[in-house]
Amino acid sequence: MTGLIPLDEVAADQRPLIEAFRAAGGKSFQDAESFEAVRESYEVSSAKNGLAPDEVAHVEDVEIGEGDERFAVRVYDPRESRSAEDAVLLFFHGGGWIIGSLDTHDPVCRRLATRTGLPVVAVDYRLGPEFPFPAGHLDCRRAVEWLRDEAGARGWDASRIVTVGDSAGGGLATVIAAEPSMRVEGTGFAAQVLLYPMVDVQNEAPSYERITEGFPLTAATIRWFAENLLADPADAADPRVSPLLGVEEGDAPQPPAWVLSLGLDPLGDEALDYATRIARNGTHVETVYLPNHAHGLFTAAGRIATGERMLDRAAEFILRFV
Repeated sequence: MTGLIPLDEVAADQRPLIEAFRAAGGKSFQDAESFEAVRESYEVSSAKNGLAPDEVAHVEDVEIGEGDERFAVRVYDPRESRSAEDAVLLFFHGGGWIIGSLDTHDPVCRRLATRTGLPVVAVDYRLGPEFPFPAGHLDCRRAVEWLRDEAGARGWDASRIVTVGDSAGGGLATVIAAEPSMRVEGTGFAAQVLLYPMVDVQNEAPSYERITEGFPLTAATIRWFAENLLADPADAADPRVSPLLGVEEGDAPQPPAWVLSLGLDPLGDEALDYATRIARNGTHVETVYLPNHAHGLFTAAGRIATGERMLDRAAEFILRFV
């Protein structure tokens, strides 16, 4: 199927946003006049359409590194005391590695903290094109090192990390949990939550052909993201960028995974392919497929009820494995 997908094929709770997007001209991220403009637009839309922020007992921003290698994490700790060593969630925001921030996904992190009762560490990794691959990916690994080093003082168990991320952040979440080159001594992973993850930018699945117009995220958007992250196009095959390509038959099982795939998303097919591939290697995988939803459920979960429900289901999964 190609061409503009009719509105009546879009899920009822997401349809008003897609209808408004099309009525406004249907311009996607790559159509913005500048990186500054697209980043600001994403901040504004996330604030407008996201969940009302839950109250969390302790929220703290911490800078890591120095100079051009500096980045930040935001710690959400819903616990009133730190007497026990609890599992900790490590969150990576979406935005194609070139947009997004701690603020765009702040309500999502707050909701995960309040639903699980566990601390969440959100990573504000450096973005392309200013910081091309592998800068942001290495930030995410350094965030794991920081988490390990802080665990004792903060009442965290660094052997029970749960990685969570949406879109490009979903790719980062599985890379940090399962890619051998990204392992950090003294840490372990209890589970991974991959929310419509970006896991193969080298090869275009059939869902790219279906989603070419009429949605904020299209096949052209994914190509634009990759072009602005990768200084060398050959890096698209790096398993840190395309973890689907790094999974071989007979690999050891990964940490248990909860994978969400959407039918009106260019990333929909690769998410299913990834879930199937790691399951065949013995990974416990729970997959949710929503055929009539498009990308962006979580930064618009204040307007799309399914996004809020999926966060609840993700939290339930996490609590079963920590």
